[in-house]
Amino acid sequence: MTEPRVRQMCAADLPEVLETDRLSLPRPWSEALWREELESPFSLYLVLEESGEVHGHIGLKLLSDEAHVMTIAVRSEKRRRGYARMLIQAALAVPVAAGVRRVYLEVRPSNIAARSLYESLGFRTTAVRRNYYGDEDALLMTLDLEHR
Repeated sequence: MTEPRVRQMCAADLPEVLETDRLSLPRPWSEALWREELESPFSLYLVLEESGEVHGHIGLKLLSDEAHVMTIAVRSEKRRRGYARMLIQAALAVPVAAGVRRVYLEVRPSNIAARSLYESLGFRTTAVRRNYYGDEDALLMTLDLEHR
């Protein structure tokens, strides 16, 4: 077994990414949306790979000095191993993200594990987006990289 590593996502990763999304998210993205995101000059998408298999991914939109976490998912059988933390830290360390001052993300209030992870990384709840998920509000969490 090889150590987990984070690398740039490519189109060849999409079958595993789509499967992870399907198993992890109530509203997974379509393949067409994924392909569009991978081609965007404002997007950064990474995968976490271990022993040749993709076990998680993260996507950010980069605009000016801000980044917005568009998606993050880790296969359920690989959770609680620090993979999501590794993905977030790797995404923020990519040179294209070097000028980012603030990072935003939405999370379900009911997702206690994710909220705990984000808080441990320095994210703070800054707003509530009403009915964001259709069946639940979202907490807007912000990481201020200037005042760390």
